[in-house]
Amino acid sequence: MSKVSSGSAPSLLPCDVRRDGDRLFDVAMWCLGQDVRCPDGNVLLRHGLVREARPPGVEGQSAYQGRLGDGGRLTLWGFGALCDVCGAALFVPRDGFVPRWVEGARGTAFRVEDVGVRRDVATGPERRAARAGLALLADWLAEYEAWVARDVGLAWRRECLAARRKASPIPAEELSTAWRRLAVRVRATDASVQHHAAPMTGA
Repeated sequence: MSKVSSGSAPSLLPCDVRRDGDRLFDVAMWCLGQDVRCPDGNVLLRHGLVREARPPGVEGQSAYQGRLGDGGRLTLWGFGALCDVCGAALFVPRDGFVPRWVEGARGTAFRVEDVGVRRDVATGPERRAARAGLALLADWLAEYEAWVARDVGLAWRRECLAARRKASPIPAEELSTAWRRLAVRVRATDASVQHHAAPMTGA
């Protein structure tokens, strides 16, 4: 999969938020992949996600579908996440925490090229929708990690992190909190952008 263009990144997220989100998302995608293969059973299914299995003879990866906090749809693959929120479809690739706007999104796709036509967010409303989608994704991952720690056990998540080739920037017991903090930072970015864009009033 090609790297995401960073042309819209400066206006979408501050560099530090994007960097931290990229690192966290890389860890999250690794852990989700491990959860699918948990010896005690598929953790994503235990959490209530619905698996759309890859048909025989079809290339790609199975999709897992769930619900975001606002009622939007979340689809997860090993190559990224698709957030359908408020009429917007946003694809967040595994190799970068910068969402792409998707035209004609297909949550039942099995390859990244079949998700839909992806492009950079271009307008103010699209950038606001993208930040809202990222914050909801961060919320979902925070809640999911809290559930894993509570119901599956921190020992399992520590085992997942220990199996990575490179050390996790966040210990298992802090993953949920890290995602909650990132959601706050993404929403604060949106508030800051709106504040600076507001017209000056008074004499």
